[in-house]
Amino acid sequence: MSIARRLLLAGPALLAAPALITPGLITPALITPARAASWSPERPVRILIPYTPGAINDALGRLIGERFQEVLGQPGVVENRPGASGSLAIAATAQAAPDGLTIVVANTANLCMNPFLFANTGYDTRRDLTPIAAVARVMNVLVVRADSPYRTLAELVAAAKAKPGALSFASSGAGSSPHLAAELFKARTGIELTHVPYRGSAPGLADLLGGRVTMSIDNLPNVLPHVQDGRMRALGVTGAERDPALPDVPTFLEAGFRGVEVYVWFGFVGPAALPTAIRDRLAAAIIGIANTPETAERIHRAGATVWTRDPAQMAALIEAGLQTWGSVIRAANLRIE
Repeated sequence: MSIARRLLLAGPALLAAPALITPGLITPALITPARAASWSPERPVRILIPYTPGAINDALGRLIGERFQEVLGQPGVVENRPGASGSLAIAATAQAAPDGLTIVVANTANLCMNPFLFANTGYDTRRDLTPIAAVARVMNVLVVRADSPYRTLAELVAAAKAKPGALSFASSGAGSSPHLAAELFKARTGIELTHVPYRGSAPGLADLLGGRVTMSIDNLPNVLPHVQDGRMRALGVTGAERDPALPDVPTFLEAGFRGVEVYVWFGFVGPAALPTAIRDRLAAAIIGIANTPETAERIHRAGATVWTRDPAQMAALIEAGLQTWGSVIRAANLRIE
């Protein structure tokens, strides 16, 4: 079942839930009630999605957009615009009028990785976009086959150091977040691994199950079913804390490896020069919807976690991501033409 399908099963319950804002997640000095309530859209809000239906960006856009009518007085209309590793939808948003009527559900890769991987994305993350609100994140998980000889991260790292390049890892494509998570793992541990890119996560995980690659560091929602049914063994998660879905799996830090804390987060951005009143009204609406108990539960069941951040916090998140991933990508000498 796709992530989008799992998240949307809540249906009417989601639409009937009250709009809640978790205390402390929106900076009071930044978004005051008067400022957040000072703008209302005159037409439907277009929510661009950088990927095809079924991706978690798509599910988040639909879940939140469905309640825009109730919260903002106008519906949110989702428009999928895939292509160029998500860059087409981001570039279209950057070129839109700064009136609050065009926003996009972006993620870490779109905003913090693509600018270093592609010669021309059509946008500059810092210059051309306005951060509105982050809403969710997922951590990555390093997995091997259930019958793999490696039972811990330490055993895998020791084997990789003993035979540089002999161990291989699958990714959902060159420059994808799983690929770059593995590059970060390599850089922090000083090991050599052979990269085997695929067109998406599913074929790479299929080859891992088939014994054609050694491991993968993939988003938790993609690997969780394989771990739960016993076909894969999870050796470590890239979060700051263990994930509730895999309580027995240690973090990389617990396993003795620092600096491999990786999340893929998802949030909404608009074009540059978006007026503060519009930005704050959208942020309050989006964060309030994301924090409804029913929405949070559906996102959790899909393997992600509701993780809301206001405009200033999201701007800081983007800046930190640009610094981290710029360094990783340059060190690995990665470039996609």
